[in-house]
Amino acid sequence: MGNVKEVKEQSQQAKEDRILVAILQDENSSSRAKETAFNKLYSNHQRQVLVYFLKKVKGSETAEDLKMVTFEKVHANIKSYDAKFAFSTWMYKIAYNTFVDNSRKANFEVLSIDSLSKTNSDENDGMEFQIKSENLNPEETLERNQRIDAVRDAIDTVDNDIIRELMEKRFLDDLSFEQIAKDMGIENNSTLRVNILRGKEILKEKLEANANPFA
Repeated sequence: MGNVKEVKEQSQQAKEDRILVAILQDENSSSRAKETAFNKLYSNHQRQVLVYFLKKVKGSETAEDLKMVTFEKVHANIKSYDAKFAFSTWMYKIAYNTFVDNSRKANFEVLSIDSLSKTNSDENDGMEFQIKSENLNPEETLERNQRIDAVRDAIDTVDNDIIRELMEKRFLDDLSFEQIAKDMGIENNSTLRVNILRGKEILKEKLEANANPFA
């Protein structure tokens, strides 16, 4: 009886996933509808993805960061999802690739300022996160400081006060999710992480626009 119930719940989940993904893939969907749909997908699957990484890496914070990178990739590549396959299968493939990338890179650094202006990886499934800030030569230090200034200027142009504050704390102050939640009195951790994800996308767009003013 338990197996039947589990299969039924999985079927209902798969059906809901297809509806939510359809909203995200529809160019006519409003920004609010897309944000709500993605938040729901994140809420439905984030725990399973976290457990997946907890089994593979040491440290809960690393697992949390890898989970967020996975959902960034899901969001960025949602239009490439083929509804012939289960959303969960596609999502876990992205999670697996994220884990493999992390295993290959000894200098892996999640959501760093330096990584924000990097290009997509060869697999075109997400951004590179691998630049360390220590042991830089003077030229590299100057370049990094210029990058930080560009990030700060971009953040200052964000209209949403909450998103702007989150971006400052995460990308400039380099605070952990837990520290940010405590500082801002945010109890809903999922909302915090999704807003930071949204902030990173806004920041990336602004940095790209500033780098290509005539594009």
